[in-house]
Amino acid sequence: MKFKKVLYLVFLLIVLSSCAGAKIRKILKVGEVAQKNYKVTFPFEYTKTGHILIKATIKGEIYDFILDTGATNIISNELAEKLKVVTIGSSKISDINEKSTSLAYVKLDDIAIGGINFKGTIGSILDLKKGDLACLEVDGLIGSNLMRHAVWDFDFQNKMITITDNEKTLNIPSNYSESKIFVGDAYQVSIITKVNEERVLNNVIDLGNPGCTKLRYKVFKEQKESKRIKKYIKGSGGSGFGAFGRSIEKRNSYLARINKFRIGDYFINNAIVSVEDENTNIGLGFLKNYRVIFNWKTKKFKMIKQRNKDKGNIITFGFKSTFEKNKLYIDYLYDNIKASKILKYRDQILSINNKDYSYVSDSQWCEIFQMGLLKNLKINKIKIKVLRDGEELEFDLEKVKLL
Repeated sequence: MKFKKVLYLVFLLIVLSSCAGAKIRKILKVGEVAQKNYKVTFPFEYTKTGHILIKATIKGEIYDFILDTGATNIISNELAEKLKVVTIGSSKISDINEKSTSLAYVKLDDIAIGGINFKGTIGSILDLKKGDLACLEVDGLIGSNLMRHAVWDFDFQNKMITITDNEKTLNIPSNYSESKIFVGDAYQVSIITKVNEERVLNNVIDLGNPGCTKLRYKVFKEQKESKRIKKYIKGSGGSGFGAFGRSIEKRNSYLARINKFRIGDYFINNAIVSVEDENTNIGLGFLKNYRVIFNWKTKKFKMIKQRNKDKGNIITFGFKSTFEKNKLYIDYLYDNIKASKILKYRDQILSINNKDYSYVSDSQWCEIFQMGLLKNLKINKIKIKVLRDGEELEFDLEKVKLL
């Protein structure tokens, strides 16, 4: 399994104060589809960061949007200015690092996707040129508050999306698995799963997470203590860049192997999950093995297996990097492997195999963010030079299997 830094796009769903939240819930109810009795199919691509990329037409021009069931609609500052949208309110929003700001929200008169017109939905304006968000290279996000107005069918094997107002028009084989969905305040969807036969609630189906499944810490801790989870590795480091800024506060997290993970009628053996907080989140790393159908009206989520998910192994040099003021730093280390014994959190990376990283431009960082720091290295050993407390240090590292 290729382990790559990912950006979780749950900007608006770490929801709000109770007063603002109630206001937002009411506002997000608006919107409709202009057409009736429709069914359209169109292709999608993946961004360099692994997110679903679709084309949307607004006022006759085509824009790039990430599709994200874990967020509400978002448009960039630049697109908001170009469209001359009128602000209809604002709310205080928090991101994954508990940083908050006041975001303006606007009414989007018409967004056409695959020729289908979604009218009068709400979106927020966010600076998508800031920090790691600039590396997404998109004009905005299409979120659940728009998607809920149609049935969405994702064929990941062929990279096609079908949207319709009648699920019966879809060619669905008899061997599908179906789960009841629970619709949140901002129309994000979650389901019940089973982890080693234990029911786990509030598993958000998050197309905005291009990575692996996340398991909440409470469940992990209980199953670790009861020996139902036996294989895991701990690590620590920064929590990354959220919607409103970076946090350098160190946090512990885990990777764990689950003996039996169940969604609907499907069992997945030896699944690898990440454990970071109290959120459980099913991302594209899992969903891409299936054809999946979202129906907000019937509150059903269907899955049709398209390929077998392999057991997967995480083989890595044992560290992750982050970017700050044109420098690279060690941002995360796994415990009890060589990297954590010789490298330290916040070491500045000067070079890897004689490639100079003492100065990193914004565009160079985006390439690293999108593809991985060691993307071109097909070898199992590296020589890394770091700066620590004014002293240059050089170490040899080898890839290791984590789980």
